[in-house]
Amino acid sequence: MFEIRKLNKKTELNDLLFVIQVSFLTVAKELNLTKENTPTNPAFITIEKLLESIEKNVDFFIACENNKICGCVGIQQGKEKDEYYIERLAVLPEYRHKQYGKKLLDKAIEEIKKKKGKYISIGIIDENTQLKNWYLDYGFIEKGSRHFDHLPFTVCFMGIDLK
Repeated sequence: MFEIRKLNKKTELNDLLFVIQVSFLTVAKELNLTKENTPTNPAFITIEKLLESIEKNVDFFIACENNKICGCVGIQQGKEKDEYYIERLAVLPEYRHKQYGKKLLDKAIEEIKKKKGKYISIGIIDENTQLKNWYLDYGFIEKGSRHFDHLPFTVCFMGIDLK
């Protein structure tokens, strides 16, 4: 059985942390990202940083297969009233290629629409062409990219209009 539901912050934080770390670790390994050269990468997130993001009003939704958390997505209101950010969209490696990522993104968009959101922004690693193409196929548009001196990759900014 598969379901997507809101995270229970009291009982599922450690499971959420595990899903984020393990899911993002595959790309971190591919791109030689480490705690030293990219400490803010989700593969290296701590429980404290996760709690910090929840306190900053990131709402997490989790995907469960047979009551086991296998994926997640966070949404957060942006700087503008009708803009939202997608955060930490992740699926554990053994659950990939089952459309769970798409279902999580669909759920995030459904929730953002309920909040009267009209635009979604994301930032991804530009060199991760597989992920970039996945978002492009979904309907996101590349808005630009930028290299930050403290990061060993380029950040690609993408967005999708919900109007």
